[in-house]
Amino acid sequence: MRRMAFLSLLLLPMLLSCHREDPVITFDKDRITLEEGGGSMTVSLTTNYAWTAAASDPWIHVSPEKGEKGTASLTIRADASDRSTLRRGSVSVTSRDLVRAVTVEQLPMLDQTLVIRHANDVFTLPSLAGSSVSGTVDWGDGKKETWSRNLKHSYDVSGNHTVEIRSSGAYSFQLGSVAGVTEVDFRDF
Repeated sequence: MRRMAFLSLLLLPMLLSCHREDPVITFDKDRITLEEGGGSMTVSLTTNYAWTAAASDPWIHVSPEKGEKGTASLTIRADASDRSTLRRGSVSVTSRDLVRAVTVEQLPMLDQTLVIRHANDVFTLPSLAGSSVSGTVDWGDGKKETWSRNLKHSYDVSGNHTVEIRSSGAYSFQLGSVAGVTEVDFRDF
C-alpha cells in the first residue's frame, strides 16, 4: 500500500503536466509601418496565459507591457525619425516559454521633393542616383506608392498630371524621356 501511494505521488506531476495546454500567441497583424514623424498603431493580441511585451529598440514604445490571458490591445508607438533610411525593430510578446514578435518599420525622413508636371497617359519615373535611395510617389490622381526603379503608372483619365516624388539619399535624377513633360520643379531636391 505504501509503495502504491509513493508511486502515485511520483506520477501525479506527470499526469498533471499532460493536461497542461501549450502557450498560444496570435496577433491580428504581424507587421506595422509607421510614418517618419512618429505615431502609433494598435495590434490585437490573444493568448491563453499571462504575457509580457518588450520593445527591441529605444525608439519603439509598447503599452501595456503585461497582461492576463485573453484578448488585449497593444499600442505600439515610435518616436520621430531623423534617419534617411527605413528603420526596423520589433515588439516581442512572451507567454510562458513561447515568444512571438510584431515587426515595426518606420519610414525614413524624406527630405527631397521632385515635382514633375506632364500630359502623358503612361509615365515612367526618373531614375534617382544615390546610396540607399528611398521614397514615396504621389501620382497626382489619388494613387500613391513606394518609390522603386523604373516604376511606371498608367492614368485612367487623359490630361495634365502632377507627380510628386519625396525621397532621401538621392543626389541626382535623370528623366528617360521629356516627351509630354511640361515642367520639372527641383527646388527642394
